[in-house]
Amino acid sequence: MKDTGSIKLKATLLVEGINYEEEAVEEVGSTYKEQNHGLFGWDFENHTGLLLPDDLCLPDGTVVQFRFNSGSPYCVKKINNDLFLFHGEEETCRVEWIKRPEFYTSYTSNGNEMIKIGQVGGEDCLFYCYNNYCSHFSHNKECLFCNLVSTSKTYNSVLKKKDYHDIGEVAAAAWAEGMVNHILLTGGCFKGEKEVEIVSAIMASIKKHTGFDRVPGTILPSPARGDDLLRYFETGIQAIGFSMEIWDDRLYNAMCPGKAETTSHNEFLNSIKTAVKIFGAGNVYGVFVMGLEPRDTFLEGINVLYGEGANVVPFVWSPNPGSRLEGHRAPSPDWYTDVIREAAGIACESGVPPGTENHCYRCDGNNLLHDALKEKGIV
Repeated sequence: MKDTGSIKLKATLLVEGINYEEEAVEEVGSTYKEQNHGLFGWDFENHTGLLLPDDLCLPDGTVVQFRFNSGSPYCVKKINNDLFLFHGEEETCRVEWIKRPEFYTSYTSNGNEMIKIGQVGGEDCLFYCYNNYCSHFSHNKECLFCNLVSTSKTYNSVLKKKDYHDIGEVAAAAWAEGMVNHILLTGGCFKGEKEVEIVSAIMASIKKHTGFDRVPGTILPSPARGDDLLRYFETGIQAIGFSMEIWDDRLYNAMCPGKAETTSHNEFLNSIKTAVKIFGAGNVYGVFVMGLEPRDTFLEGINVLYGEGANVVPFVWSPNPGSRLEGHRAPSPDWYTDVIREAAGIACESGVPPGTENHCYRCDGNNLLHDALKEKGIV
């Protein structure tokens, strides 16, 4: 039987990208939330000078990241003030852009635009990138799928260095507005810097401005190990993630040459085991780029991490412009749909808490696992 569910449609839109008619994006950047490229560029092609939507919602509430592709067979059109997704000339379903946060028009007490400091991912996740730089690029050892540096140069749409006080003020404004439920805090790979000290100062500011004792959300630092794991916990963040990228060890070494030199597969796994003891089951994440390795090794990684009490965030890979894999093709939507449902089955059987207070389907337009768990009634 043909799969016509929202997971299959979301997978299709992430793999094929989306086009648009100009009338459909007229209110993007005013009424509706626009892309601000806080870290990566997820589109199939760059669009400097154009305000395009950050994401959209399907009729059942599924959040889908908007990945612009002018050659996509999928196109959003505006008809009688409503938005519809079309495949060629055939209407697929009604869709909605996501409301633009009010704080996007505000300034911090230092006079900086709040939108250039923190952005809302999906419907409810406040995103900060505290370091739009990765040391691996300077040695041509960046991850082959990454376009962090290229995106920063192309759009220059966020502040590269963000004041800690400003970050706290943005958090206070976002929570006061009632739009966000958790944060995601990350940066590129550091070299010779005390990243945990930077995060500690940021978290102190967020707690001061919001009144939180422990902040709901996740920190994705450079590979953390040893005493730093406890120090990250002591900052007050509720969850921590590890960007393992790829489970297959040989592919990891090939795809992530710089990262593999500093952090092996086994070091990642040992750090995750330790982090679960500190943060608690369900409050640790292994982050993968889904679609760059075979089904069996990906699912092996899912099985091992859930067996250790961790959750998984598998981002759906697309060939980002500016990355070394630009122009390649991702697996088919059917592959993503089948594999993610099998992964959701493993997650359900593990009994690991889903950790939705820190990361959920409403903030995740670029992965499918939360949606597959929601389909099973877990989240």
